[in-house]
Amino acid sequence: MQVLRWFQDLTIRKKLQFINVLIILPSIVLLTFTLYQMTLKQAEERALRSSEQKIELIANTIGNLFSDIENFSKLSMINKTFQSVLMNTSPENSELQRLEDVQTVYESLNTLAAANPYIDSVILQSAEGDRIYHSDNMSNVTLSSISVYPVQQLIDAKGTAVWIDTFESPFLVNDQRKSLISIGRRVININNGLLAGFFYINVDELKLSGLYGSGGTQGRVMIVNGLGQIVSSNDRDIVNRSLQSLYGSNVAQMRSSAIVHSGRQNVLVSSRDLGKEGWRAIYAVPTKELLTDQWNITLFILGFGGAGLLLALILSMIFSNWITTPITQLTRAMTAVGDGLLDTRTPVRTNDEVGRLTRKFNEMVGRIQDLMAAVNAEEKQKRVLELRLSYSQIKPHFLYNTLEMVRSMALMVQQRDIAKVVKSLADFYRSSLNGGQEVISVAQERKHLESYLYIQKMRYHHIDYRIDFDSRLEDSRVPNMLLQPLVENAIYHGLRNKRDGALCEIFGALEDDGGLPVICFTVCDNGEGMSEEQLERIWHRDQTDHGLSSFGIRNVHDRIMLRYGPGYGLTIRSRPGEGVEVQLRIPIISDKGIP
Repeated sequence: MQVLRWFQDLTIRKKLQFINVLIILPSIVLLTFTLYQMTLKQAEERALRSSEQKIELIANTIGNLFSDIENFSKLSMINKTFQSVLMNTSPENSELQRLEDVQTVYESLNTLAAANPYIDSVILQSAEGDRIYHSDNMSNVTLSSISVYPVQQLIDAKGTAVWIDTFESPFLVNDQRKSLISIGRRVININNGLLAGFFYINVDELKLSGLYGSGGTQGRVMIVNGLGQIVSSNDRDIVNRSLQSLYGSNVAQMRSSAIVHSGRQNVLVSSRDLGKEGWRAIYAVPTKELLTDQWNITLFILGFGGAGLLLALILSMIFSNWITTPITQLTRAMTAVGDGLLDTRTPVRTNDEVGRLTRKFNEMVGRIQDLMAAVNAEEKQKRVLELRLSYSQIKPHFLYNTLEMVRSMALMVQQRDIAKVVKSLADFYRSSLNGGQEVISVAQERKHLESYLYIQKMRYHHIDYRIDFDSRLEDSRVPNMLLQPLVENAIYHGLRNKRDGALCEIFGALEDDGGLPVICFTVCDNGEGMSEEQLERIWHRDQTDHGLSSFGIRNVHDRIMLRYGPGYGLTIRSRPGEGVEVQLRIPIISDKGIP
């Protein structure tokens, strides 16, 4: 009664407004609910068709890639060099032929690893496991590290390809551990049918997920093996997990497309068979991610039924233009930067998400400009050093022939000391020029130093020298003429004027730097030493000096910094009258891996 009394006391204008609300509001609610259900059903049907097309495309792409890799693996079955190396079929007296076969195997493995961008590395293993060959981008490949491959499963497969689930590589590929999916085959001797070895092709799971997980894909795309284990996904956190543990048994058993209830949400799932030992490609996305626009449609319908529809449309246009104008400006700026205009900047007018994104974009472009300037400066400095090196080189053949002629003339007159000095000089220049190669072995660098120090010993009889390198470093690779400038500096500035007990010592050792092996070379002399002022002049010499007579300590340091980065280089310790000790540290690089 009180409500009725209150209604009766209202003015007619307010009553009409109240009645219009009571009439229009239920109609709008019913219309909105009906349209929402209709659009929801249509959106789900479109999402199902879209997901089916998406998973079909993904399955075809992955299937083609897997087929290509399987075809590559078939090469191991018919490759004669693989057969010869695995079975030791070369004659016992044909050592050269065996070496050539091994070289051919490595070349074939490297070619295969480069044949497809998704092939990460390749391994060939003998049946006994005593011989392992792999592509050059791998290291730490031992019989223990490749025990992750199921050898017995390959034997039971009788020559067919076996796909191996994702595993963390115990060996290194490009100096890092990776998550790999592998395909393996057994290799049979084509002459007698006996087991000869095993062949593995590794696929980087991160690259594989990038094949189907790029382009802003919503939801999760997964490759699942026959046991329901996830072997690859664009979501890194679910790799190697069970599909059933994520979505339940209904999703784990699906072979088509449907919307299923999983946990507290509905999930749209599409599945396609890859034809590889029960492997499937699965696309799963919560329906709420696909139907986020439904509420926008509902709000639009409510606004359309309201008296302020026209005003809403006008305000929508104004506000949308206000919001999208900064985004449009940012898009134009990104396009300009992509075209190479790194001076482009976008004004920041707000502190919302778009404003913060614009500010970070401007900072990023500024950092890119700074990095490009630094790279250009380093490249210019590198070109100067290379130019100096080219100016210092001479015609090698003319020099070698002339020195050989002088040596022969000395031998003819029984001047063996002169002949030995000339030979050392020829060996010195032959090692210095080294056919234009920038990198040599530590053994070659030692021979180069011995030739140089022998000549200096014959010139300055009072100077003695000692070279002591760790034998494990002989195969390590170092830049050409790395130590000779340091030894030359020690002789000419420290020992030449010391008449008694002059000694130059060169040491090479393998050290540990934070878990990483490095080479440490030390050049010591017991000469005059240097003061703090002299050391400062070495590190702060005039960079405009274009003298080409020698490279010196600073140039050796610059070469190391350009090649290996700021973590390596030279350190000098000295006091007047106590000699000089120069330490040179570089990373260990060897054709045979880290010793």
